[in-house]
Amino acid sequence: MNQGKFKFSWHYIALAGILLTSIILNFYKLGQEGYGNLYYSAAVKSMLQSWHNFFFNSFDSKGFITIDKPPVGFWFQTLSAYIFGFKGWSLFLPQALAGVLSVALLYHLVARVFGRGAGLMAALFLALTPIVVAADRTNEIDSLLMFTTLIATWAISKAVDRSSLKWLLLAAALVGLGFNIKMMEAFLVLPAFYVFYVISPRLSWTKKIVHLVCATVVLAVVSFSWSFIVDSTPPDQRPYVGSTQNNSMVELAIGYNGINRLVGQQRGVGGFSGMRPQQNHRAGGQGDAGGEHRGADANYQSSMGPHGNGHGSNLNATMQHNVRGAFNGGGQTGRPGLLRLFTTPQLAGQLSWLLPGVLFSALSLLWGIRLREPLDRKRQTAIFWTVWVLTMFIFFSVANRFSSYYMVMLAPGIAALAAAGFKEMWNQWHASATGKAWLLPPALVCTAGFAISVVWKYPGLGTMVSLVIGVLALIALISMLAVRKENGTGKKGITALAVSASILSLILAPAVWAVTPVQYGGSVSKPFAGPELKMQKERDGMVSNPKLESYLKANYRQGTYFLATLNAMSAAPIMIDTNLPVMAMGGFMGADPVLTVEKLQKLAKDGQVRYFLLQGQGDSFGNRQTAVANWIRTNCRIVPADKWMEPQSRKASGQGWMGFGHSSETLYEYVQK
Repeated sequence: MNQGKFKFSWHYIALAGILLTSIILNFYKLGQEGYGNLYYSAAVKSMLQSWHNFFFNSFDSKGFITIDKPPVGFWFQTLSAYIFGFKGWSLFLPQALAGVLSVALLYHLVARVFGRGAGLMAALFLALTPIVVAADRTNEIDSLLMFTTLIATWAISKAVDRSSLKWLLLAAALVGLGFNIKMMEAFLVLPAFYVFYVISPRLSWTKKIVHLVCATVVLAVVSFSWSFIVDSTPPDQRPYVGSTQNNSMVELAIGYNGINRLVGQQRGVGGFSGMRPQQNHRAGGQGDAGGEHRGADANYQSSMGPHGNGHGSNLNATMQHNVRGAFNGGGQTGRPGLLRLFTTPQLAGQLSWLLPGVLFSALSLLWGIRLREPLDRKRQTAIFWTVWVLTMFIFFSVANRFSSYYMVMLAPGIAALAAAGFKEMWNQWHASATGKAWLLPPALVCTAGFAISVVWKYPGLGTMVSLVIGVLALIALISMLAVRKENGTGKKGITALAVSASILSLILAPAVWAVTPVQYGGSVSKPFAGPELKMQKERDGMVSNPKLESYLKANYRQGTYFLATLNAMSAAPIMIDTNLPVMAMGGFMGADPVLTVEKLQKLAKDGQVRYFLLQGQGDSFGNRQTAVANWIRTNCRIVPADKWMEPQSRKASGQGWMGFGHSSETLYEYVQK
């Protein structure tokens, strides 16, 4: 009895340590990221101002246009901001909490089938997945989606255990809730869910089909309920649906946030222009006391040496190359292909560390399976996690348009399958003489070798980490061989050494990467982890112009638009600074056909909008947006730059948010004739 209690205590101490690690990685120095992605932060601020904005997910406080995502994730952020105040950390709190809870829930899901040891490893692997840590510390909503789908996984596990339609319908409803967090990405778990229920041996095929049809109906109803309400609301009584061409939430779900992610179509990139650098929002919106926010290229050059001649350290040069890739859409995800997650630096370092081991894990767990025979619980669950990983691996390998932090959804499957597989391979190695037992050494060597191949590209840091991984893997292999030969009292100690060295060799590299968002500060535009963050800090935040805001406040009339800009990226920092409505005439990137010239003309004549901030010549926008910009230039007068722009800003150059270049800005004023 006492011995059982002792083992029980140590097991939960280990779990507590893993959860504490996750809490530290997710919460420590959380406020250093400022307001995060200002596009979403500005929307939360607008949603705090009225139930209408809250329900419709409005970007601006006057309900002109929505953001490009469904509302549930931002409802949690709005609730947090309502309770704790509108602060950067309060916006990040739901995601950070969801990340920790996901670690705890994954432990439960794995431990209940594969044992506590596998559950602890799965929790540890997920807690140290770099891209998960990076996303948990921002106001991107992927962590909430991951947690929701893990709750759905718990529900469908109950459904399979009990052959229960009720639990299956709950799982379907939870996936539908996930759809209202990030739309079609939530459906990536469906192949695993359907296969899991189909291979359940307790039900007849007729009942399985009936149950799955009912679940699909519930899934569809919950998924599209909010979209249907929005699309059924008269357009003049709700905001325009941002990032669509036809003002339809269903189009946003299936098109922009669905098919377009796979095939790569994207509207409006050419229409984006960054903000003129003035005030940095990374430090909670208080600005950078040092003044100017330099462009990304200037920082890259300064990192290379005093003369910018490329003679800096090899580590800096490598980081410089990788940061460039991380801040443009194509470079962050590389070219489509089945080796993309292994060969693209910005993907391999985010969550691919355990993928070689996952291959061996699936082989070990499914060894000797015969689908015509009833499957035990372990093999059913192994198939579930294998389908989870395989579906998402294929999607992220071939998809043309996504950001690396979207792969948070893949992380639980990798962690669960790797943990269960390595435990199974260890058990076979420890007790079996069959060929299956010899899967463990190559699994460990391939996984450690892949980690070394990733970190080796970072001279200095990579050399040290690679050496430690190699030594740990060698110790693990020698200890494993000794375990098979040792039958005496020393076997327990050798076993502990083998297990410890093996796990450390697996987690060392991802742990180094996972610490970097805490150590250096994360990327607020496209979250990622890795040594590259050291080179990008205070480089990718959107910025605003205090003198412009002061000028506009002096001429503002209550109840009207404070300013109109061509895109939401220009509007967001001004909205956060002033708490006043700014019209993003073309939506997120300036390409949404929200306004006609006639509608804009009426708004101007009615006194609803007076000032317009335009970037560049507007020729890269769609026909309607170009016509709107041309009407402004033709019918409004230019406000002299010395009234609203700091002298140094007129000469500044560089890059704006997300790496898009910006050109000169011009402020226009509509004067009633």
